[in-house]
Order: sequence, then structure tokens, then C-alpha cells
Amino acid sequence: MLANDLCGIFLAKLGNRLRQYLLILLAPLVLVGCDFERIDTLCSEYIAAGDMGRFTEQANGIAMDTTSGLEWYRCAFGQRFTPQGCAGVPTRLAWSAVEGYLSEISTKAGQAWRLPTEGELEAITETECLSPALNPNAFPNATVDNHWVTGEGLRKGKPCVVYTYNGARSCRLPVDGNRPFFMVKAR
Repeated sequence: MLANDLCGIFLAKLGNRLRQYLLILLAPLVLVGCDFERIDTLCSEYIAAGDMGRFTEQANGIAMDTTSGLEWYRCAFGQRFTPQGCAGVPTRLAWSAVEGYLSEISTKAGQAWRLPTEGELEAITETECLSPALNPNAFPNATVDNHWVTGEGLRKGKPCVVYTYNGARSCRLPVDGNRPFFMVKAR
């Protein structure tokens, strides 16, 4: 009888210790997931009018990223650049149709255009503001949406998206969904 009582006390203490250890191990994981530095400033309010940041304005609606040297069309595909911003509605395409449209645009424009990679679009994402997390002077009237990009690394060439609200990226969305996209000049 005494042995059973001692065994029960031992298991109870072990159970309490195990729970304490688990709590100590799991607490940091839970806290890491908390958003202590939530950003809720709109980029249109955060970035001063006319401040192009890392971009220089080029002719024909193109902005050059002075950090990477990439030349971006300032509007999403399907829109046209005007002095007042991007006019029209972005064309939304399934992944399978994007390459054909880029090829057609490249032929008509006489210069090669391509999709940005996930890293290229992420690199121009503004980290201090959102909705969309792009410089509104360089990319006027940008829509908040998942924009097609090309995957990198293990996902090289695969369909991925960058969510322009905050710059989050994913390679797990369905490829048959119609999405807008930006274009960069091919080098």
C-alpha cells in the first residue's frame, strides 16, 4: 500500500515538473508569435508627396531602383501610366497566361519584360508602412492584392505571390487564380 502511495506521489510530482518544463519551453514560442510591433501607418501618409525613395523616375512610366538597378513599370500590367498616376484596372491573369502576355508586350514594346522574382518585389516593399506597402510616389494607385512573382531558391521558376498590403509572400496559392502583376525590364 505504501509503495502505491509513494509511486502516485512520485508520478504527480513528475507530472507537475513535466508541465513546468513544457510551459518554460513553449512560452517563448508563443511570445515570438505575438505582434508587438504592429504597423498600422498607411504608406500614403508615411511617405511624403514627391519622395521617390530609392527610385528615380524614367520616361514612359518607368522607375529605376537605384539599389538594384532594376527598371520597373510603375503600374500593374493592364494599367497605363499618366501624370495623375496609374489609370485603368490591373489585368488579372492565371499563372499559365502570364508568360504569353509578357512575351506579347515585349514584342510590341521592342524591349523584354518579365515578372519580378519574389525577392525583387519584397526588396522594394516598405517595412514601415502598409496598404499597399509600396512607395506611392514610385507606384501610384497600386492595388492591395496578391501579385504574381517568380519563385527563387528551391521554388525557382515556380508561381508565387507577394501580398502588397504588407509584403508577405507565399508559394501556396492556386495557380489558376487570376491575379495582377508588376513587370521589370529583363537584362
